[in-house]
Amino acid sequence: MSQFKHLFTKVQIGSTEIKNRILSTAHQTNHVIDGIPTDDLIAYHEERAKGGLGLAILEAAAVHPSGMLTTNTVAAFDPKITEAYRKISTTLHKHGTKVFSQLFHGGREVVSSDYRNAAWAPSAVPSLRFSTMPKPMSLEEIDEVIEGFALSAKLAKAGGLDGVEICCSHGYLPAQFWSPHTNLRTDEYGGSFENRMRFIVEVIERVWAAVGEDFTVGIRMSSDEMTMDGTKIKDAVQIVEYLVDKVRLDFIDVTAGDSSTFAGSTHIVPPSPMKQAYLSADSFKIRMAGAVPVFVGSRIVDPVQGEQIIGSGKADMVGMTRATIVDPHMPNKAQKGDFHLIDACIGCLQACIGHYHKGLPIGCVQNPQAGKEAQILPLLKRKQKKRSVLVIGAGPGGLEAAIAADTQGYDVTLVDQSETIGGLLKTMRKAPMRREMAESMLDNYAKQLAESQVNVQLGKKMTKEEVKALTPDAVICALGSKPYLPKVEGMDDARVLTVDELFNKKDIEKGKNAVVMDFGGDWSGIESAIYLAEKGCTVTLITARLHVGEEVHQYLRNEYMKKLHELNITLTTHHDFGGIQNGKVIVRNVFTHTTAEMEHCDMIVLSVGRVPNTGLYEEIKYIAPYVSQIGDCLAPRTIEEATLEGLLSALKIETEMTTLQKVGS
Repeated sequence: MSQFKHLFTKVQIGSTEIKNRILSTAHQTNHVIDGIPTDDLIAYHEERAKGGLGLAILEAAAVHPSGMLTTNTVAAFDPKITEAYRKISTTLHKHGTKVFSQLFHGGREVVSSDYRNAAWAPSAVPSLRFSTMPKPMSLEEIDEVIEGFALSAKLAKAGGLDGVEICCSHGYLPAQFWSPHTNLRTDEYGGSFENRMRFIVEVIERVWAAVGEDFTVGIRMSSDEMTMDGTKIKDAVQIVEYLVDKVRLDFIDVTAGDSSTFAGSTHIVPPSPMKQAYLSADSFKIRMAGAVPVFVGSRIVDPVQGEQIIGSGKADMVGMTRATIVDPHMPNKAQKGDFHLIDACIGCLQACIGHYHKGLPIGCVQNPQAGKEAQILPLLKRKQKKRSVLVIGAGPGGLEAAIAADTQGYDVTLVDQSETIGGLLKTMRKAPMRREMAESMLDNYAKQLAESQVNVQLGKKMTKEEVKALTPDAVICALGSKPYLPKVEGMDDARVLTVDELFNKKDIEKGKNAVVMDFGGDWSGIESAIYLAEKGCTVTLITARLHVGEEVHQYLRNEYMKKLHELNITLTTHHDFGGIQNGKVIVRNVFTHTTAEMEHCDMIVLSVGRVPNTGLYEEIKYIAPYVSQIGDCLAPRTIEEATLEGLLSALKIETEMTTLQKVGS
């Protein structure tokens, strides 16, 4: 506790006393049906409340039918929401965690994959990212939405919540009103600064009229929208100074970015390798301008960072959302000084915001229990029977399987032919923009293994005879994959390298011409191109996909595209590798099947898929009562599938063994 003189102290925010300075900012879970949160959402938030979270701000809740960002958005205006809120508040309050709702209207930002409602906005200015052209709101519609904010706040209070946060961030409706670039109105809601601020002032005034004084009301805003025509910090300071003079604000939650542009949207959930805690300077300026409590988030991944931000007066609370997605018990661990037990966010975005954009329930690559707490946590209890489990392969899937099996009390042996753990993570850690992700994941698993009873045997290649001699009750094969080599002419050319070979190559000569052939639109081809360009090569990246980075989460892809442009890497889409003929690289158009030749290629890097290592599995699949095949060993996909299958394979052991015993008897 001595290390944290500030992070674990109480703080008064409006009418709400919060037990510490750590909050989970509003983020979508997709655990919502017909506008109402489900029991899965409650279980998700309860696990983080058990872990010591001070404040949970629930996901964006639409204040009006026109403000439903997607079909899985919470309907804050629906009277049925009160009962759901009461369940959430009762559950989280038992653990000392306070709960706010985020009141939301996206305006022109409508991303639903189902029927697309008409977008409402101050003026008919399109959203570039979503290609949405909104309708200008009438005065009656403006009043209707303002009343929706008031009603939604009243329902939140009736449901036992402690406060509300009015979402003005990321270029959503209130920000569309106060920006001269999106508000072209000539009536009382447009024109002068005061007129453009009228909408949010009336929203806040009417919310207070609906909830009374014994509640907590604040706003979330972008200090910098990080886009060409967006709000900058000087504009944000002016807005804050004006608002605190006009209305009561209990807090300001500072973030960055803008939903309507590619560059701005990255800052909604900034990925690795973006700088950690990069908004604390802005939050300090907002705190000084408003003289009210300030929250700040955006890649605060370490409780020590949080302590420094609070201790230096840059903010009053820190948003550590993804830090508590990957490790719900991070606050309690930090307070006890158990830093070696804390798992760090790897910044990949694949299963948190990535699932949201795919319409899937929230998850986490590093913590496959996230979003599935109601189903998985009861199964992770220690088993009565002591069974022996052999896990072959220490990549992400095998590591997750070994840890999960150990958690249940099994006698676990983890074997890998390499001298170090990690599998493909060891290749990824050499990639320029995936290094932090890979190293964080390796560190997380190394710490978990150190705390476990897993018998780790590295530098050992298993055979069928060795597996048989161990007589395990269960075997989990996580043997990974190897690069796919297409059956085309020229594969014996000395210039051809796989991605694995590239990142293990020590001598890359500056000034060489390199072509990278990308099949899957994932990280490996892009990282190879960046790696070569940073080594001084002239690089062409050719992808068979419709666009570069098609399978990468859009916020990370934004950063990739920026880097590719900065490095002057030539990009060619919808062409694949046709081999090498007479020393020339053949590329084929995937639509027309026409071919073209590329000359003067000194290096040809192939990122054209992977093949599962199934040999040992096929030899041993009947050697033990339960033999499972997971991750790339089953079929090459992403780290998310590997870790989830690792967890599930360990959870299935008891069920499978019990079933086999019943059949045998």
